[in-house]
Amino acid sequence: MRVVRPTSVRDGAIATVTFDGRPLAAVPGESVAAALVAAGIRAQSQGRDGSSRGHYCGMGVCHDCLVMVNGSAGQRACLTRIVDGQRIETQPARPDLLDPALADLAEPPIAIPEEAVDMLVVGAGPAGLAAAETAASHGIRVVVIDERPAPGGQYFKQGAHPATGEPDRQMREGAHLVSRVRGLGVVLREQTFVWGAERDAVGRLVLATVANGRAGRIAPRVLVVATGAFETPLAVPGWTLPGVTTTGGAQTLIRSYGVPIGHRVLVAGNGPLNIQVALELKKAGADVVAVLERAPSPSSRRREATRLIAAHPALALRGLEQMARLARQRIELLWGASLLRIEGESQVEAAIFSTAEGERRVAVDAVVVGNGFASANELPRLLGCAHREADGRLEVARDENGATSLEDVFVVGEAGRFAGAHVAMAQGRLAAREIARRQNLEGAKGDERADRRRLARHERFQAALWSLFAADEPSRPAPQTLACRCEAVSFEMIERALRGSAHGDMASLKRLTRAGMGRCQGRYCGPVLAQLAARDSQARAVAPKLAAQMPLRPVPLAALAVEKPEWGGHRRAHLPDRPAPPSERLPPTRVGTLIIGGGIAGLATALFLARAGEDVAIAERNVANSGASGGNAGSLHAQLLSFDYGARAEAGGGPAARTLPLQRDSIDLWRSLEAELGRDFEIKVSGGLMVAETEEHLRFLDAKTALERAQGIPSHVIGAAELQLMEPALSSRFLGAAFCPSEGKINPLVATEGILAAAIAAGAKLLERTEVCAISRETDGFTVQTQRGPVRARRIVNAAGAFSSRIGAMLGLDVPVFGAPLQMVVTEAVAPLVSCLVAHAGRHLTLKQAANGNVIIGGGWTAGLDPVDQHPRPLLASLEGNLWVAQHVVPSLRKAHVIRSWAAMNINIDGAPILGEHPDAPGFFNAVTSNGYTLGPLVGRLTADLVTGRAPSHDIAPFSVARFSRGRP
Repeated sequence: MRVVRPTSVRDGAIATVTFDGRPLAAVPGESVAAALVAAGIRAQSQGRDGSSRGHYCGMGVCHDCLVMVNGSAGQRACLTRIVDGQRIETQPARPDLLDPALADLAEPPIAIPEEAVDMLVVGAGPAGLAAAETAASHGIRVVVIDERPAPGGQYFKQGAHPATGEPDRQMREGAHLVSRVRGLGVVLREQTFVWGAERDAVGRLVLATVANGRAGRIAPRVLVVATGAFETPLAVPGWTLPGVTTTGGAQTLIRSYGVPIGHRVLVAGNGPLNIQVALELKKAGADVVAVLERAPSPSSRRREATRLIAAHPALALRGLEQMARLARQRIELLWGASLLRIEGESQVEAAIFSTAEGERRVAVDAVVVGNGFASANELPRLLGCAHREADGRLEVARDENGATSLEDVFVVGEAGRFAGAHVAMAQGRLAAREIARRQNLEGAKGDERADRRRLARHERFQAALWSLFAADEPSRPAPQTLACRCEAVSFEMIERALRGSAHGDMASLKRLTRAGMGRCQGRYCGPVLAQLAARDSQARAVAPKLAAQMPLRPVPLAALAVEKPEWGGHRRAHLPDRPAPPSERLPPTRVGTLIIGGGIAGLATALFLARAGEDVAIAERNVANSGASGGNAGSLHAQLLSFDYGARAEAGGGPAARTLPLQRDSIDLWRSLEAELGRDFEIKVSGGLMVAETEEHLRFLDAKTALERAQGIPSHVIGAAELQLMEPALSSRFLGAAFCPSEGKINPLVATEGILAAAIAAGAKLLERTEVCAISRETDGFTVQTQRGPVRARRIVNAAGAFSSRIGAMLGLDVPVFGAPLQMVVTEAVAPLVSCLVAHAGRHLTLKQAANGNVIIGGGWTAGLDPVDQHPRPLLASLEGNLWVAQHVVPSLRKAHVIRSWAAMNINIDGAPILGEHPDAPGFFNAVTSNGYTLGPLVGRLTADLVTGRAPSHDIAPFSVARFSRGRP
């Protein structure tokens, strides 16, 4: 496998490329990452913290090898093939989308094509290929898609060019399987990935894909998920340095491209793959200084070794032969040894590890780490397949045929549980036969029996193998070690969030630290967050997890941008019905005021009540800030949205207009609280623009701004020239805009936490995971029944957001509040692009750039409900329409990727809040508002004044619930 590579253009390399202007000779067909590593270039991009990053996972999961190719930013070097003449450049941490040298990533489509297929297989590894072969042999028409440049997966990866040398037995088996699959007429599509999925109106499964920058949709009768697994990281100091790679990443470079990751290499971690990769590195010409295995020597585990040999003598013998080859090649194999840290400035220079004899330091230029595997199960989780916990991880609930809780979804191979390629292939064949059986297609019974025998045998072998290699968990890394590579979040930051927060679930940790919000979407730091959150959540019996969200991979924004029809206001939706979360029983509890709802309105009310000396508690069904407050985009609105004025407005727009002074004063209150509490809420009042692209829009804005000025809001119309000076990134098509200097943005992830901390410090009590089930009037107040037991209170504040109507109904009261689930979309972090809060006079859009560089896109686009837990979740059509408006307004967004979306249950009333004591229920107060994040602190202060009998600072009569009964028969 040793490869003689060209060292200059004069050496006659067929492909000539440049990297940061430096000419490089490369082998056609290899990956960009392989070409750069072969040229000694380890650092390929910059991390969020400005540090150098490079090839790590080798399979497109980590996004640390991002480069710019021919002006296209965000290209994964490990999955991008070398083409003659390519211009490759280092990827900055925040690409400048206004740079004219950057290219659009895609052309916005007029429509996204959709095709119906009999059977779709996602993943062209051993499991997917075996399923496709068996299904096609039964007469089923099969399409297989995979995001890699060639089929085979990690196990059957093929040499990309003749220079990699003669294929070994493993490669030959894979090549024969791929050939048989093609011969049966199976359609194989490489460089195609699934980024989203949903059920359509008739319950049909629809998967959203992107291939070479073009979006598509596939509607299969049956879906087989064979997405495999990815390697779990070993987080030690220095693990993000260029030159550190996973075993799979190192193996891909060697087997597919003939490139060793370094000259002097240390292999460390846990598992037999490390031994195989060490031998392959040696064969490719690397000096392997040692293999560190965290498990104790097999000689100390004779019973486990005997079971392994009995399970499969041939495979066990192969493993013994590999260990013997290490000894013959004088590669030290150290059992019970652990990697402690990696040193280096801009790349790996040395590694420190522990053995039974003590610590050792070796000079190396690369470290290969194998630390086990995690199932790539994000697609079945997104689809709503039932899962179960196994060894602290979520595992798809499936039978031996791969059938899941969804009739049209099968999960095979390591997407369900890591167990090796032989198990994966057997499961793939069994799943295909079950699918054929359900379609009344004849199958070969003998082959099925043989597959079941193979499956059982290889599962026994895998169980014995990992019993032999069982090892203690690595020690807790140093506090400054990064837990989240993408967002540069250290273990210390996560621990601090756990200590300082009143709740420790994963969603809260994600909001407070940003871990899990980066390009890899929590695949690497998710297990870390789960472990730390579980420690804090054990008493509450909560199983922590990060929800799967669209897109499942970063996707070019422009590829999804399809124009959709507009409408007025918010679309109402049914509220979800979810079982109450488990929690321990409350002790006997009596308070002066019980606030129902732990969003910003409820927490602000608690803060001002506690400061006034009131005995106050907050009952929150989940955890504080987990609903609409924690899921909003952080806009501080001072002017009316386009659908809150004119013909499209609720109730003619009057209620929304009357709310404007509250919005203005609440923004001022937000700023005062930030200064008073000494916490950075990331408030930036830089103004808001509502752009107009027609004369009709300008007339609309003239009338709207006149009304706003009459309500005390500084707002006026500016022309096209001034607009371009203020925001040069906006399209030149706009004739002008309404400008309101009072608008801005805030980070709700930290601001709500600041209000919560202040409320608790003032004496408020927080009752999380406490669902209100019933309320009854008593002579001295109310008895509130929760799933944790009763709470008695003299007064109640209904701050339950979209669920406020249900709280009112428990007392027979009509609180006309409706749920309106809305979505938000986030791009990758980019250089400063827009400074103002941007909206559109005729379309649904809010757009702003966060302090960290992410562009946050919203504007009232409707979301749906998750099929399993009924949490709000984005819809494909809404994502497409929202992104079309965004790139229509800011064309340079076509150069960016979307990395995340989410949804929250917003509130639809009539454009104004419902405040004050209910006229038919003394002691029952409403603190319910749409545009709730802007209004949150002022609603809290006004409600606290009313509860304590003080005169409020504003006239709340227009916002009484009584307005809805006036004029009713």
